[in-house]
Amino acid sequence: MKTLLVFAACILFAQALTDEQKEKLKKHRTECLSESKVDETLVNKLKGGDYKTESEPLKKYALCMLMKSELMTKDGKFKKDVALAKVPNAADKPTVEKLIDACLANKGNTPHQTAWNYVKCYHEKDPKHAIFL
Repeated sequence: MKTLLVFAACILFAQALTDEQKEKLKKHRTECLSESKVDETLVNKLKGGDYKTESEPLKKYALCMLMKSELMTKDGKFKKDVALAKVPNAADKPTVEKLIDACLANKGNTPHQTAWNYVKCYHEKDPKHAIFL
């Protein structure tokens, strides 16, 4: 089974999380819910794969989670080197890199839109390994 990128925040690519990682994600989630003022039910829908709703607070939440996981800057620049460094199996890196590149191709007008486009794309291309938290 291919293990993809550990995406500590809004997206997670991994077979299993340590207890420490789970606690960090819970903390990030709580902080980002508060900072973005997003309706928590919308975030919960993402966990079920429902990306139909698109709102500014939800986009801000996506950016917040990516920033707290150190995968994106506040300016919307994705840190591909950081993401690839988190891929546990070196053999999976080329596949993950192609997926990241494909999803980063659709930049948004704002950092929030770029973050949203990325998480939505990753879910569409690999829903099995993309879990929005």
